[in-house]
Amino acid sequence: MQGAEDKLNRLKDPSLVLIFTYAPAGLGHLRVTDALYHGLPKGITPLLLGSQDKSITYLHRLTSVSPLGRSIGEWFQSGLPERLFTCLYSRFLTLNSNLLFQQMLTLLDQRYVAPKKVIIVATHFALAHQLASIKDKLALARKIKIYLVVQVTDDSPQSIWYVPQADLIFVPSSRTREDLLTFARKNRLRETQIEVIPYPLSPRLTSTLSAASYQERVKQMSLEGKTDIQVAIPISGAAVGLDFTASLLEALHSLSSRFIFHIISKKASFTKSFIQKIEGKQFATVFSSVHDREVVDAYEKLYQEKVIALEITKPSEQAFKALLAPIQVGGTILLFSAPVGRQEYDNLEFLTRKGLVPFSWENEKLWEKTSDAAGNKKIQQFRGFCLPPDPLKSAKFIFWCLKTGIFARMMQTSNELGADGVDQFWQKVCQSFLG
Repeated sequence: MQGAEDKLNRLKDPSLVLIFTYAPAGLGHLRVTDALYHGLPKGITPLLLGSQDKSITYLHRLTSVSPLGRSIGEWFQSGLPERLFTCLYSRFLTLNSNLLFQQMLTLLDQRYVAPKKVIIVATHFALAHQLASIKDKLALARKIKIYLVVQVTDDSPQSIWYVPQADLIFVPSSRTREDLLTFARKNRLRETQIEVIPYPLSPRLTSTLSAASYQERVKQMSLEGKTDIQVAIPISGAAVGLDFTASLLEALHSLSSRFIFHIISKKASFTKSFIQKIEGKQFATVFSSVHDREVVDAYEKLYQEKVIALEITKPSEQAFKALLAPIQVGGTILLFSAPVGRQEYDNLEFLTRKGLVPFSWENEKLWEKTSDAAGNKKIQQFRGFCLPPDPLKSAKFIFWCLKTGIFARMMQTSNELGADGVDQFWQKVCQSFLG
């Protein structure tokens, strides 16, 4: 343990500059960045660099909210369209990296101690490709060593995530690693190092609950209990499924007044009416902010202040919280809305491979609320379910899981598949670049 700490302390070298980059494309990339930041030893102050490329924001919104945009986005996520998109978009990013180059020069030149090494962490493929295209030019201009580390934020082996000039790429599974390497070999790209580590979840969510807090979480999932059931509802950056969410919480609260909802959302034109509708409800609290970082912080603060039993969310990067056990702060039961985009389908496939959510046919059987499904011995190992597309059916399904004791059984698992992804990230970075 002491050796591991000593290795991480190498990150405190004053001649080393650590830079986190993120893109304005949803909150997932910032959540991962935040998790990695909180895994650093005390006394390290990394720099945070956000992309100024508006095309990233527009692309994310287009392929998330509009039904037509979603269809186009999914079409570009497989087969020949995916290969064309990867080729053209990576080329576009490379040709539009001059502003980022100037930003990086400014950051480096402002350092009091002249840097000798720079480690850049990218959690979005667009910034990763842009940084890769300027890395060598930056190193030559300032006569320093620059290392680019890419963290893939979904278990989705989309070819755009393969960055040939990256020094290290982290992925959540060996399947994604092999698929990305196969893509590189087929296209005769430079083969870079790809490591498999558990998904990097915030240390504030992986910490252990007190005995009293764990018992409170168990009581919330008891049908006989009178304890309020605390439900977290993080709204995605693209604000997908707001009508579904609004109808679901209304229906669920009508089935039991024990359900109390905590909504965390970005404040924007496309969330304004939703927030106004929810703010007047006595059974719901709302936090909203125009600043992405405040939204991410509020989500983790909620888990620090409340014992959350359920979370209704998209199968985006939030899906990986299924790796946590109920005894951990973030170890809630996850209830997933319909997936949007290939990456969310891939994330659900990851969870089914790990036995953390039912297969689709098992899930549909549960939606039918059959007694044999309720008695399924596999139930206890599950950490979440997919919800029916209809919000009223979803509410009835959730209440049925409570009433039949399914949720209570899921509170008893002690399985912890991977809560140390952040620590493994930094250990491998230090081993690779700091001797």
